[in-house]
Amino acid sequence: MISEITGEVLYVRIRRNALLLATLLVSALSLGAPAPQEVSPEAGRTISIAARQGRPSFSLRISASGAQGRVEVRGASGAQVQSLTCSLLRDEAQPTAPELEAVRQEFVLNFKSEDLNFDGYADLKGPREFGAKWARYCVWLFDTKTNMFVTDYLAEQMELLDNLEADPKRRLIVAYSMGPTDPLMDEYRIEEPADNRPYWPRLIPVDSCFVANTSPGVATAFLTQYDQGKPVIKHRALDPQSNCLGGCDCVRPAVDR
Repeated sequence: MISEITGEVLYVRIRRNALLLATLLVSALSLGAPAPQEVSPEAGRTISIAARQGRPSFSLRISASGAQGRVEVRGASGAQVQSLTCSLLRDEAQPTAPELEAVRQEFVLNFKSEDLNFDGYADLKGPREFGAKWARYCVWLFDTKTNMFVTDYLAEQMELLDNLEADPKRRLIVAYSMGPTDPLMDEYRIEEPADNRPYWPRLIPVDSCFVANTSPGVATAFLTQYDQGKPVIKHRALDPQSNCLGGCDCVRPAVDR
């Protein structure tokens, strides 16, 4: 029990220190000339989503105040159709004022609309916490039945991932930690409802790639592939000349043979 508590405290401190570093970087940048994209989180900014395949267009007003990010969704007529909220720094018991200011800026400036579930329609993601090399998001997926943005089971799974990205070419959801020290990448496919499982879509692990510096100048690539849910782990020394930082396409040739 003591080791578990100590590990949890250490994890929180590491994440918090990363957040403080990112906060300092934001503060340092604000001392110079304002960046062209700098906005007031309270005033926010507006992005548009074009109509597609018979679905309506939307105008999104993204803003943040206190510990909450907000998205006002308006239709083509200008009438508000939804009001979405995101709890910022939800895992921090007592976030400081600089931390909240930094994450409010991040939520507004790096809010994105992109197709996260590969159905051809734009979904939404906004940073809710972040550090120097990681971010976690609030996620809303477009529901074609209601023409609304919703946080369903699939979106909740996506919210747990660090540095959430969608790879439309391979139709995979990607989470990763940034190198150069011990980079890691996890890849998931989206399992859609079918006759043998008629309910909600979900994320299923496909593979996981990890590069460890096992000794000075020597790196080992690890590849975990999931065969019907059972992990199969392979590893091999990585070419010293390789620039691989953990992407599965980079690790796979080194170990999958």
